[in-house]
Amino acid sequence: MAQKKYELATDIAVPANTYAGELALPYLTPAVKTATSVANGYVTSLDAITSKAVVSSLTAGTMIKASACDWNNNPTTLTLNEKVLTTVDMMVNERVCRGTIYPTWVGRNFNGRNGAIPSDFATFLMSTVAGKTAEEIEDRIWIGGASPTFTGFLSNSATFNRAGFGASQLVCGASAGGYVASGKTNGQAITATGSAVVNADLGLVYDKAVAQCSGILGKSDTQFLVNAKTYGHYMMHLANSGSGQGVNMQGSNQSFANITFLGIPVNVCTGMPDDCIILCQASNLFFGTNLGTDTTEAKMIPFYEYDGSDNVGISMRFQVGVQVGVPENVVVGAKTAVLPA
Repeated sequence: MAQKKYELATDIAVPANTYAGELALPYLTPAVKTATSVANGYVTSLDAITSKAVVSSLTAGTMIKASACDWNNNPTTLTLNEKVLTTVDMMVNERVCRGTIYPTWVGRNFNGRNGAIPSDFATFLMSTVAGKTAEEIEDRIWIGGASPTFTGFLSNSATFNRAGFGASQLVCGASAGGYVASGKTNGQAITATGSAVVNADLGLVYDKAVAQCSGILGKSDTQFLVNAKTYGHYMMHLANSGSGQGVNMQGSNQSFANITFLGIPVNVCTGMPDDCIILCQASNLFFGTNLGTDTTEAKMIPFYEYDGSDNVGISMRFQVGVQVGVPENVVVGAKTAVLPA
């Protein structure tokens, strides 16, 4: 059976459009904000940042004093912590063949279950590239990478190892067990996560928080963060411990869609590496962008009109960055080989 040929040069006209500033938001927002960790609220979003923003937090000392006529000017009562969130310039420059993606666009438009799929071909192209970009941003948030150099929460080199983690935003202590010090994180050595040990690993991370930063355990936004593999192992543990009924060792029925450990939600961040468990508050992890400013840009270039190809160029320019408010209030569980020795 002969395959139908799509004469896209005459059937579909893709205009040469440039979307700058706020006009770029319909295309850049899916590219930047649909990263799993951002879209689900596992980190706190800060928009309209131009290059840098100061992330401030207050640590209370002894607030209650004996009654007196004057103000308390003791600077040790409140400790102001300031961290700088620096955004990094990024771009997407993709050349897409219309003939390759056109059948997918047609198929989705004729599938009644996908009514939300854009019917406009140009919008579909932009949305497709934006979706793939969001997946890459999710990875960068956690493990960073080069080109451009980006320091994520857990690494600056796209590799979750001792060197990458040691240079991350969540800088660990100098021993395998971790310690609390100015600007450092509570590191906890765990086993390579599997269904037989993941419950114990979560317990080790929880115990470290009890010992070092117990104040976060009663907060409404406190969460465990893991990747899909670790989440799957924990679901297997729950099923096995309850004879397939999803009853965990703590004796409570749980839905596999929203599982917890000791009442704390266990959330999936697809960009996180294997063998890593984080216990933190969502309000302590920050993701910054320049969305909402006039320094963003999304552009579509119809190369097919000029060079005889059937290609369309899609370009996006934006800035993103991450920062931790108080590293001492984050516990990171990882293998000993990852924690700085």
